[in-house]
Amino acid sequence: MIEESLFDAWTALPTLWPAAFGLLLLAFVPAFQEDRRWLWSTAVAGMALMIVIPVTMLFQLESVGALRYTAGLPGSEMVRTDRLSLWLDVLFGVCGFLALLIAPSYLEKARCHRPELYPLIFLAVSGMTIMVGTDHLLMVFLGLEVLSISLYVMTGLARESPSSAEAALKYFLLGAFSTGFLVYGIALVYGSTGTFDLRQIGVELASGSGAAPFGVETLVAGLGLILVAFAFKVGLAPFHFWVPDVYQGAPTPVTAFMAAATKAAAFGVLIRILHGALDGGGAVRDGWIDVLGLLAAATMILGNVLALAQRRVKRLLAYSSVAHAGYITLGLIAPLEIGVPNTIFYLIVYAFMTLGAFAVVSQFQRSGNDSDEIESFDGLWRTHPWLAAAMGIFLLSMIGIPPLGGFTGKYVIFLAAIDSGHPVLASVMAVAAVVGAAYYLRVLVAMFFRDPQKREEGERGPVSSVPAPAKLALAISVAATLVLGLAPGLVLEPLAEVTATIAMLP
Repeated sequence: MIEESLFDAWTALPTLWPAAFGLLLLAFVPAFQEDRRWLWSTAVAGMALMIVIPVTMLFQLESVGALRYTAGLPGSEMVRTDRLSLWLDVLFGVCGFLALLIAPSYLEKARCHRPELYPLIFLAVSGMTIMVGTDHLLMVFLGLEVLSISLYVMTGLARESPSSAEAALKYFLLGAFSTGFLVYGIALVYGSTGTFDLRQIGVELASGSGAAPFGVETLVAGLGLILVAFAFKVGLAPFHFWVPDVYQGAPTPVTAFMAAATKAAAFGVLIRILHGALDGGGAVRDGWIDVLGLLAAATMILGNVLALAQRRVKRLLAYSSVAHAGYITLGLIAPLEIGVPNTIFYLIVYAFMTLGAFAVVSQFQRSGNDSDEIESFDGLWRTHPWLAAAMGIFLLSMIGIPPLGGFTGKYVIFLAAIDSGHPVLASVMAVAAVVGAAYYLRVLVAMFFRDPQKREEGERGPVSSVPAPAKLALAISVAATLVLGLAPGLVLEPLAEVTATIAMLP
């Protein structure tokens, strides 16, 4: 049952709240130029509420047994609030909350603590909620632009740093390039079908005839360009070449937020497109499955192999992020009832272990600059044992060691690939995961089996005292990584209900 209304502020609240709160923070930025603690505290409280709102709505959906749907304009259904969008909204809120916890201490040490970060992170979350909470291609474009512009600015937050400025410029240019693919693809889709609605596009594909004067070939070409645009956003090979430079140059809290939340938003849109508009026609479905299978295999191989040559942990984690994008793509090509819950589960696990790993890396600074060389981690177990233990848990989870969340995530994706008839891709995943273990182990060896670097008398190490908010972020990430590995059913069972909300029914 779908409950419809012209406009319902409650069902649109996951999008309205971060947008309104971000604008409110923007208005108060000048008043908190000198004392940013109040601005940060307000932002943390607002992001915590961003988690509570969709969680509350998920329980409401359980109690009434219905989906709630918001129509933006008469005859034009623009915003969709269902279990898929709400689960992802919770994830966006968690990513923003954890990024805010680690941001102040890092930005103060890096001498780039600018108050505009706080409204920008809320606007980025708002863009993500727009992207995943709609069946309308124009709304997807609008949400993507709100997200992208916020990320471009946050990437270049350390304006005095050449690497940050270079990363922001690269991200802007390549992001604009991928947006061009998206806009051109949407134009072809609209020219072929006369609609921006994914459900109606699915009907056109199922019938095998596009609207005059264009045909189904133009429609497929447009949808192909849209997929290329989102392949850029998630970092699938060969569209991944921006990832290491941007992740390295951006402030580490921004990198953490970008790596976890942006990937979840882009894959959320792909779930709606692939298992909605593109799931009807047999030939079309076989085509995008083959294409995504090739992209997934190339991404898993390239991401893991290129990570082996990295000497800096941020770049290593960047190529790790590329490899994980390949794993997640395997979940997308599985049938709806098998792949989608497993894909969302992996996104949740990936978010916690990636944010946690970057939270540890954010503590490594020397003279206001990132000190994330692998050698900087030498002997961390002796100097900061609990920090080394947390990083060890995150890295072992990324390798896929039981009983951590990363193992369960890879296991369910592997099963999805096998059950959907792709044993070759599952084999590639297994081999790539073994290769990937090598570069994670290099960091683990440095932390636990090497002596700390010798320093001159009075010289400070790369890690000073870890502030309480960053400790809280690490504790949350460690706990979630452990719980998702030990009791995955707490999340996987509710996620099974998501599949019923994705089908694009008229």
